[in-house]
Amino acid sequence: MSSKNKNIAYAQKRVNKVSLSGNAIGKKIDMSKVDANDITKITNLMVDVIRRQRRLWRKEINDWQAARYAYYQSDIPRFFPMQEVYDDIMLDGHLTAVTEDRTLRTINEDYIFSIDGIKDDKLTAFIEDQEWFDYTLEEAHKTTYKGEALLWVKEFEKGQIKEVEVIDRGLLVPGQKILLYDINGNKGLDVSEVNDILLYAKFYSNIGILEKAAVYTILKRHSWGSWDEFEELFGVPIRIAKVASQSETVKNEVAGWLEEMGSAPYGVFPIGTEIDIKENSKADAFQVFYMKIQALDKELSKLILHQTMTTENGASKAQGTVHENTLEEVIKSDKKKMLSFLNKRLVPAMRKLGYAIPENAKITIEKTKDPGKQIKIDSQLMSNGYILKQQYVEEVYGVEIERMPSEQTSPEKPTNAKKP
Repeated sequence: MSSKNKNIAYAQKRVNKVSLSGNAIGKKIDMSKVDANDITKITNLMVDVIRRQRRLWRKEINDWQAARYAYYQSDIPRFFPMQEVYDDIMLDGHLTAVTEDRTLRTINEDYIFSIDGIKDDKLTAFIEDQEWFDYTLEEAHKTTYKGEALLWVKEFEKGQIKEVEVIDRGLLVPGQKILLYDINGNKGLDVSEVNDILLYAKFYSNIGILEKAAVYTILKRHSWGSWDEFEELFGVPIRIAKVASQSETVKNEVAGWLEEMGSAPYGVFPIGTEIDIKENSKADAFQVFYMKIQALDKELSKLILHQTMTTENGASKAQGTVHENTLEEVIKSDKKKMLSFLNKRLVPAMRKLGYAIPENAKITIEKTKDPGKQIKIDSQLMSNGYILKQQYVEEVYGVEIERMPSEQTSPEKPTNAKKP
């Protein structure tokens, strides 16, 4: 084909195509001229593009039900509608507090490498004060709430992980370890055999505990909204002006004065004007709305923390101790799951990425002692005749000891002593 014919063909090809672009699309999409005249295809394209964008409007019970239907359908389960519900309900302050409380109690430990129960400082340096490791701990534990996840080792060199990122759960087919190419697509990538740069984490069920928390949070939001409307309608006394004059000018002027009064305790009105202030006689707003909000907060606390008294005022010290012990059992279980994830998922992946980690090494939690509790134990031991080492006392209580009480100096013999 001559160069002239090539140019003509290229020009015709350009004429027969229409490009769509914009902020919503993010990139150009070429359509044929025939398609560009098809309103239905254009509409479907734009709806599909908009659907891909994160939806920020408030979620309701019907959105939660639709998300559960999409998740549990037998054909191709979809995770992204439920994740949108989760992102919305996590704006609730109480839910954020109780979930972070449980997470922080689990990850705020000294995770170390140990061999045969003894800390290895060289291996511990691989994870100590490493941003990627702290991020991995936090996101792995968040699977308790948001459901299963894949953590992607995004950037690394041999023997050095630099960045870890959570893959959008909306792309994950629930329970199948398949990543969809697109959240609305039907094709995906099987990642079940990838165990070096992809770390699978699941601390609760596949869907997460927020499936149960969503209903309480949405109902709580309704109560807040209704209470706000109640405040607007009945919280401020209504001011009524009775004007003797029928003039619209006078009525409008008096209305303007009422509006401008604001919080001022006085106003100047023409003769013949009567001002009547209607106080609110409704006294049950607190009982109706606030008590319901409190009840929903307690349900959220019991769901996430299995108790309420670590977040609410307790009735007695004995009950508070019981609730604290209950929470400790929950955290103990979470820590066991965390160690299982680290040693079965992360450590083998680290070895494959070039870390020199012996087979008998594993990640454990360093046992730290609470001085307040430990001093009672040590006092009991010493009263029974046991002797504590100086190094132990200095490490536990953070003090420097010059000499232990048991260390006695032998007295010097006098030089001028007489022989018997």
